[in-house]
Amino acid sequence: MPRTLRLRSQVVILAVAVAGAVFAYPYLRPGPRQQPIVAFADVPVRQARAFTLTPSQLATVSSEPVVKRQFFEEIATEGKIGVDEYQATPVFSPYPGRVIAIFARAGEQVKRGQPLFSVQANEMVQAQNDYLAALNVLNKSRSQLAFAQAAEKRQRDLFETRATTLRELQVAQNDLTSATNDNRTAEVGLEAVRNRLRILGLRDEDMAALQRGSAINPNTPINAPLDGTIIQRKIGPGQYVGTGGEPSYLIGDLSKVWLVAQLREADAAKAEIGEKLLFRVPAHPERTFEGRINYIGTSVDPATRRITVRAEIDNRQGLLKPEMYASVRIINERENLSHAVPRAAVILEGNKASVWVIKPDNSVENRPVRPGIVDGGTVEILDGLKEGERVISRGSLFIDRMSTQS
Repeated sequence: MPRTLRLRSQVVILAVAVAGAVFAYPYLRPGPRQQPIVAFADVPVRQARAFTLTPSQLATVSSEPVVKRQFFEEIATEGKIGVDEYQATPVFSPYPGRVIAIFARAGEQVKRGQPLFSVQANEMVQAQNDYLAALNVLNKSRSQLAFAQAAEKRQRDLFETRATTLRELQVAQNDLTSATNDNRTAEVGLEAVRNRLRILGLRDEDMAALQRGSAINPNTPINAPLDGTIIQRKIGPGQYVGTGGEPSYLIGDLSKVWLVAQLREADAAKAEIGEKLLFRVPAHPERTFEGRINYIGTSVDPATRRITVRAEIDNRQGLLKPEMYASVRIINERENLSHAVPRAAVILEGNKASVWVIKPDNSVENRPVRPGIVDGGTVEILDGLKEGERVISRGSLFIDRMSTQS
């Protein structure tokens, strides 16, 4: 190769090397030291540093003491208002028949014994017929008893005057005993039929009218078994009802309702009986309702992977209605106090956290901490600080940047 060509090649190689060095210099020159982000249990993000603030620097920052306070862990979920099943009663027709009339509607207040609806039922016709038959039997037994009493008195009077024999008196006494027993049996039978009619919904005044000669009425009222509010009505006029299947009415006491919440499987271990539960409903967004958990489900719903928790809620004002949607917060009240610092004092770098601690001599030290629950503008510190120490709450990022440049 000619000498001029070799010299030219060396110049080109040298120029390329110089250009590469200039391009790579910004990436290869020493810069701020960076550590890999690891778990808190490993080494800290940076070595703890301490330096003293000048009066001008001190004027730009604020500090607050580390205090102890109670933190509440919250579990957010959703739920709905339900009927207190211990205070609710489904109403079934005790016999099959066709609905003739509806007397009570959903949302109305009813008293025990108040008619809800009426059906035409063969059982009512048969029971009224049995009542009339029992009345007839009782009337006959009373007549026989009166005759036996008169016969026994006559024979006793004759026996005392020696006008009859002892045998005739004993026969009359036996007839009286038999008539008395028959009358008692008739009275018991009539009372049994009366009770049967009461169960079927017939009132005493209706039975008295039937006794006076009123016609048999096939319409049977179905009465409320307890005081309460009609929550559901599932029948209508003309509908045929049976003794099984769905209830015709659901009556409950809505002065207390259930808040039924669905808890995620991962949060199941955090909920306990007796814990406070706060919730809101869209109908009253300004109002926060409160209760205590009194039931936790024993199994996970295989479809939703949720566990049911329940609380009893005072509803004497009637603001909560069954099936209302609710946004729920379960409050885990910790008994122990924890260290707390302002949220602005905590510096986060990846999954690391630290604070700047200021000492009485105005020196500051960067200290790794382990944060816990964040409650508004306050952070729980589980490890790394002592009560009474002061941390930089305003200007901590300025101190942090200044420390990396020193």
